[in-house]
Amino acid sequence: MIGQQHITRTLKNSILSGNISHAYLFTGTRGTGKTTTAKIFARAINCLHPREDGSPCNECEVCKALSQPNSLDIIEMDAASNNGVEDIRDLREKVKFPPTSCKYKVYIIDEVHMLSTSAFNALLKTLEEPPAHAVFILATTEVHKIPATILSRCMRLDFNLLTTGELVGLLRKIFEDIQKPYQKEALQLIAEAGDGSVRDSLSIADICLSYCDGEIKYDDVLEVLGASSPTMIVELVGYLVRGDISKALMLSEKITSMGKSVSLLAKDIAKMLRNIVFAKNCVNANQILMLPNEIFARLVQYSDICTNDKLVRMVDIFMKLEGELRYTSSASVTLEMAIVKACDVTISIDTNGIIQRLKDVESRVRLLSTLEKKTEVSEQLQLDVSIVWGKLLNVLSRKTSMISAYKTACEVDPKTQLKYENNILTINAIKQSQESILNYYINDFKNIICAEYFDIVDIKVVYENNVDEVAQGVMQLNDMFGGDVVKIKNKEN
Repeated sequence: MIGQQHITRTLKNSILSGNISHAYLFTGTRGTGKTTTAKIFARAINCLHPREDGSPCNECEVCKALSQPNSLDIIEMDAASNNGVEDIRDLREKVKFPPTSCKYKVYIIDEVHMLSTSAFNALLKTLEEPPAHAVFILATTEVHKIPATILSRCMRLDFNLLTTGELVGLLRKIFEDIQKPYQKEALQLIAEAGDGSVRDSLSIADICLSYCDGEIKYDDVLEVLGASSPTMIVELVGYLVRGDISKALMLSEKITSMGKSVSLLAKDIAKMLRNIVFAKNCVNANQILMLPNEIFARLVQYSDICTNDKLVRMVDIFMKLEGELRYTSSASVTLEMAIVKACDVTISIDTNGIIQRLKDVESRVRLLSTLEKKTEVSEQLQLDVSIVWGKLLNVLSRKTSMISAYKTACEVDPKTQLKYENNILTINAIKQSQESILNYYINDFKNIICAEYFDIVDIKVVYENNVDEVAQGVMQLNDMFGGDVVKIKNKEN
């Protein structure tokens, strides 16, 4: 048996002590070894010369007889196809007869949860008063469907999913026994695809053996699994981390155009983001992940520029996407919108987006507190007026349909016409047309600046026009924000 130490120890102690229960219930996920364990246990309790640890010797007459598929003392029954009450009644009649050559007659009922209600009731009577020579082993993947009356009369043993390391060890042993060369990253990928199931891992490994002529390579396993290229996934995740929506959308379109499944792509993205979480928080991350060195090096770089909050949020988006893709009429559009949501937290209206915006506000408040305590503000903490002006122009591009007016406003050079001193942002409007545009949108400007930069307390608009020629909107601006109208004198004056 591979793994399941808690089960092997329990069964070994039962064999060595001779305390054999009349009914066992093996439950757990598919492919974790329930039926195989039942067969080994059936031979072990009947073995004439068991080993010191309770395992069957596989050499005595009984072990050899029980290893045959036509053994009369180990009866396997598939409850999925024999789930009627008549099948259980027939079992009840046969269980009365003693074993032919063994100490115990063992009944292995697989997928026992498929029995009908009347069949369970018929089985209950046998479990209440079983013959001394009968041992029942019930196996199921859905224990919640079994009646409580049956559960109470069985020794329940829960099979866990195997760890990736245990599956890698099993695959390594198999490939070495058959002298098949392999890359360790390929074994890791097969084990991860098996998702804790021995049967699934062995099935994938069998396909890889048929697909690969020589060495079992990492890229060949990716082809077998239909997964996307890890290099492209890492590149896509890098765009997500940096918030580059344009490049992320173009790369995702390129990957899906190659015929890759959108659902698998979403799963691959989520797994790669999860790898970044390991790279960011675990010292020996690559000993756990076992990724190619060049890929892991890039993940480490991404982990340095991304917080755990952002990573968890992005993983959550793509994990939920797997479920959403089952019901959507356009999988590619759903994926693209998830990419946009992952890149830009400000557009999200869910709880995570609101919390992230509150955290941004909190960080700015802390920055203000730091600024107030410093006598001199460092270069890194000073306001970048170019960024502010870019945000103001974004408002214009969204709110105005006058392209010419928008272009006129863009003529303001942030390096020469914008100035930030003493918590005042000064905008030097050099044209009359700019004056009217700034007046019209000044409320939006003020709201954006106050929301983004708390340390700005005022906006001052400076015009080259004569004070007497300033539009009424400028005076309203002064009344609203307490700004000053400054008259600029020409050299001639």
